[in-house]
Amino acid sequence: MRFGIRNWGFGKAVLPLCAAALLSACGFHLRGEVKLAPSMQRVAVVSSEPAGQLRRSVEDAMKRAGATIAAPGEGVGEIRMTAVGVQTLVGSVGGNARVNEFNMIYHVDLEIVDSAGKTVLEKQPIEQTRSFTFDQTQAAGTGAQQDVIRREMERDMAQAVMRKIDSVERRLSQ
Repeated sequence: MRFGIRNWGFGKAVLPLCAAALLSACGFHLRGEVKLAPSMQRVAVVSSEPAGQLRRSVEDAMKRAGATIAAPGEGVGEIRMTAVGVQTLVGSVGGNARVNEFNMIYHVDLEIVDSAGKTVLEKQPIEQTRSFTFDQTQAAGTGAQQDVIRREMERDMAQAVMRKIDSVERRLSQ
């Protein structure tokens, strides 16, 4: 039997099947949307940055999960994100006493209250840190680099908030 171009069609069919079998055997699952409890079907996303991208991203994710976004009030669950902020700190300094590396820290205090007014997740901090090097020959690009990192961190933080909501929902449904 010759292995060549003609026999590659068989390999194209078998290779994805083998990959799927291996992935399912190791317990890998695609991350799906959060399954919301009835007490979180109507929810308000409250943030210390009301016009911030994080609030909009969490609202969009909640809508995809089937929630209706509402104003805070009676019968409405709340996702409270306080102390939302990004801080840039010096990570390392070179021998010439100039900054070589910065650390960006994105911090959110998260609290979740269901529609009955019961706190289902006490306020707890979520932090993400990213490091980036500072090239003094490319100093003009540093601001743009920080903007890109901040957008990535906002996206990742929205996913972290949704994972917290999912873990609370799983805990409550048991």
